[in-house]
Amino acid sequence: MAAIFDSLIFIVSKGLNTFGLGTPSTGKSDGELTVVDSRTSKSYTIPITDNTVNAIDFRHISTLGLTASPLERYEHGMRIQDPGFRNTIVCESSITYIDGLKGKIQYRDRTLDELMEHNDFEDVAFLLIWGQLPSAAAKESFRLKLAARANPPAGVEETIRSFPRDAPYHLPIIAGLSAWAAANPSTIPIFAGKELYLGKPEAVDEGVLTAFAAIVTVTALTYCHQRDRKFTRPDPNASVVENILRMMGAGIDETTGRPLDKMVRILNKLWIIYADHEMTNSTAAAMHVGSTLADPLATLIAGASAGSGPLHAGAIDLAYKNFQRIGTKANVPQVIEDVKAKKYRLFGYGHRIYKAIDPRVKHLRKMLGELQVDEHTTPELAVAMEIDRIAATDPYFTSRNLNVNADLYGCFVFSAMGFESDIITALMLSARAIGGMAHWREMMGKPANIWRPLQRFTGEVIGP
Repeated sequence: MAAIFDSLIFIVSKGLNTFGLGTPSTGKSDGELTVVDSRTSKSYTIPITDNTVNAIDFRHISTLGLTASPLERYEHGMRIQDPGFRNTIVCESSITYIDGLKGKIQYRDRTLDELMEHNDFEDVAFLLIWGQLPSAAAKESFRLKLAARANPPAGVEETIRSFPRDAPYHLPIIAGLSAWAAANPSTIPIFAGKELYLGKPEAVDEGVLTAFAAIVTVTALTYCHQRDRKFTRPDPNASVVENILRMMGAGIDETTGRPLDKMVRILNKLWIIYADHEMTNSTAAAMHVGSTLADPLATLIAGASAGSGPLHAGAIDLAYKNFQRIGTKANVPQVIEDVKAKKYRLFGYGHRIYKAIDPRVKHLRKMLGELQVDEHTTPELAVAMEIDRIAATDPYFTSRNLNVNADLYGCFVFSAMGFESDIITALMLSARAIGGMAHWREMMGKPANIWRPLQRFTGEVIGP
């Protein structure tokens, strides 16, 4: 890849200089990029829009002569190699904005801080999906629709209970979502024999409601199965947060039979934090499947599969388990040295996006305070706090802008609420599903465009 770009000279003709060869403009970062290919001495002009170039424009850069057909020139044109999509924009979206340098998250036109202060999860879910906060009447309708769709179809509970109780959480959840889809195959395009969602907002909205209700219910069913407890049907008039606690039988007031107010309040805040995080790996996996025009449950299954990996949502589980393995604060200095020697991976520290403190952390710390959890009562939290204290001043971490992220504290909030570590990631993914559905809904309102990445073949080509 370096050899390819050694053959190109980039000049910003006007607008923002994206290669640092001057002073960036303070306005809109639009302009033109002039590319001179030293292999052919040809010059190409590529538009810059909002500091972004269109990768397909580079396909016009070719070493083939004028005798080649336009198709040949296009097929042998310049490719952009970007392993892991480190600098590739795959879509345009108006749902979530993140500034990793400033440590800022924005859902639509509201900051995370504002929403955490004034709103609950249903407000945020409505905002992410439909672009505005709901009126009282719209919120009530949204709540009733979700509750009505949260009763599992026949066969879903049996499917989940067929798994060993100690099976990793994502396996029964994926199977449960599949069973849910199988109960109503008319919502699956290949069964119906036609496309069902693209450009069809009513069908899309129904799909969003059903898919989100399904993953919340399947998560509750999985939790009950893992602990051999009875599944409780949802309350048709309760909020989605109240209902998942009710269905799980978690945090219930023995006097009223309803979830404790504190549990409802904290889980509402947790789910706001995890509702969306822009184009994460699991969201991208869901979108990749969604780009084929598959049904919404298929997209959630893809997202749940991606979320199980230790480099993504599974980091929450691993952070907690690693703190248990470390044991005590006294062992932390050696762990830090092992991290610096690349002998040990430290989960919960550093983030691909944030070069400042993860803006979600302050809210999680506040929740821990409300739940009255501290390092004296929770040994794992004592370990985490010691890691945070040492790493915050260690040049190895500070020089690399490695800061504490939400994984480090999020697991303790869930555990302080009484949830075991094996269900924490599933609870987070249930919240993230609403963001995934918001992105899928946005995709279904645009022209079809299947996601199909390219590759650079490094094997031996046989024949002429």
